[in-house]
Amino acid sequence: MSCPECGGECVWDEQVCSSLCTQCGTLADPAQCLLASHVEHHNGTYTGTSWISPTPYRSVRGKGGWNLAGQTKEARDRKNKAILIPAQIAMGNFISSVLTTLGSPGLSPRAETVFTQAMTKGAYRWGRKAKLVAGAAIAIVLREAHKSDSLRDIAFLLDESSVSLSRAFQSVVSLLHFSLSSADPAVHLPILQAHLQSLVHPETLSTPSQLPKDLIATLTPLSLPTAVRTATSLSGIIYHQTPALSLTQLPTPPTACALFILGLEAETRAPLPHMGELARGLASRFGLAGGVVTSRYKAVYDIIEEWIREVPWLDQFVYKGKGRGSFARSKVPKRAIVARGIKDVIQFQEEIWMKQLSAHRKADLELDYDPDAGDDDGEFKSVAATSTTSPSEHIERAPSAERPRKRRKTQQGHFHEAYRLLLNPLSSSRGSGMIPQDHFDSARASSPELSAITHILTCSPVELNRRNEPTRLQLLAESRGGSTPENIADEELFEDGELEGLLRSEQEQEALKPLFELNWGKESLDDEPLVASAKQAGIKANSGAQRVNMEALARILGEHGDDDQDSSDGDDTHHFDDPSSSRDIAEGAESVSEWRPLSPNDGFGGYSFDTIAERYEEEY
Repeated sequence: MSCPECGGECVWDEQVCSSLCTQCGTLADPAQCLLASHVEHHNGTYTGTSWISPTPYRSVRGKGGWNLAGQTKEARDRKNKAILIPAQIAMGNFISSVLTTLGSPGLSPRAETVFTQAMTKGAYRWGRKAKLVAGAAIAIVLREAHKSDSLRDIAFLLDESSVSLSRAFQSVVSLLHFSLSSADPAVHLPILQAHLQSLVHPETLSTPSQLPKDLIATLTPLSLPTAVRTATSLSGIIYHQTPALSLTQLPTPPTACALFILGLEAETRAPLPHMGELARGLASRFGLAGGVVTSRYKAVYDIIEEWIREVPWLDQFVYKGKGRGSFARSKVPKRAIVARGIKDVIQFQEEIWMKQLSAHRKADLELDYDPDAGDDDGEFKSVAATSTTSPSEHIERAPSAERPRKRRKTQQGHFHEAYRLLLNPLSSSRGSGMIPQDHFDSARASSPELSAITHILTCSPVELNRRNEPTRLQLLAESRGGSTPENIADEELFEDGELEGLLRSEQEQEALKPLFELNWGKESLDDEPLVASAKQAGIKANSGAQRVNMEALARILGEHGDDDQDSSDGDDTHHFDDPSSSRDIAEGAESVSEWRPLSPNDGFGGYSFDTIAERYEEEY
């Protein structure tokens, strides 16, 4: 092989796994891949994993005679083991897919365990028999989980007949010695509800319904979930009777169909028309004949008829003629009386069951806390009194008023304080001294079941948004039941010395006195009241220079400090001069008016900003 680059000779190199040019060093195969068949390393200790005998050209003599190569027991076991592992994996996936289709994927591990035990103990062959055993294992785990074990659905998914699956189910149950209780008919009711919904309302308009039109018109306005609940209650009453009825030993799918029909009649309070066709339609869901459902309906019907005779307020059966023989007929159809009395019978039987349950003796446990026991040792003495009583017995106890009160802890943690604040926002550590403890005890006694979460969910948003501590007025109003002057006096609004603490001391008054004089002027009782003219009071002067007291301004800016006390006589006064007057203060006539608040319509000090700028220019 020549090099494609330079035309030189290429030599195979095992280290680079490619042909290498001896002149330019170009690799013929840059991928540098090596097939495993190119490397032949012979190892004499290598053991073959094939199920075929390692000595194919030699016969082996056993107890039964000569055997051909690869036909010994060990070779067959190796062959079966090599086939068994993939088969087990495939069967596990198959069981999981079937249970997922049935809506119970969580039962797959249990079904695989039952399948493995049945295959091991029964030594079944892998093939159709193994598939039937898998279907039986699925039905067993569904029965154990109290779910609908419809063998017809499982047989359809397995592509086998329901008869063969039923035989395999009985065989596996007897082989593994399972004691499975008969399934409750109520587990089939959701399936029947969906099936009846599809019969009443077909998926396509072109598909005709199997039920008559008048029956569909009767079933359409009914509430199917309510009928299912009625049938479930009937099933519970029938299957919990003591002693057990013979009906409970029969297969459950036909019983479920009969109970569902009775639940529909309880909703209409009248017999359903075309009951035979409805029975055939429901029986087709489980692969049953309509006659089986009809016979089961009559059996349940007879049980309810006997129960109706025990209910005093229901209409009883009144017969025509004499006696109750086979030829006697009731004036009102029995099916109508049964349909009207199903719900009353359910209520009456449930009341009987509750009375029977409450008649059993119960053990009462009472734990009393010993108030004399201390908290320091960390031990609590409890008295457990267990007594057997019946509901008819009446036990008189000592009055609770004679019982001593439990001692409270003197020190409470932060969590307890937060808990108490949530229960009663107006109670805090600040006001604990002025509110008696009996108030908190009465508040707890009035609502003993109130918790912190309940308070947060029920209190008003105003209390939840409150961040500050409650005031003294709020605490007093809470403790005395009102905030009127009759409940709270004015003297009680402040604590001792609290009002005096709000007033300024003499030192503070002397320190703030210059600032007050600067803002409002020095007040003197000897000064004569100055009456401002109308022009000075509300009307701005149209002419004349406007000036500011520079001495007061200097004191504000801190140029002279507080040394000039004499200049305070003319603080913050406004001068209005005529245009012909001189700019000197001494030459013009000066008028001082009384202090008044700033006008909201004017600028600073009643002057606009332009006027202030002109005033500063004139001053300097």
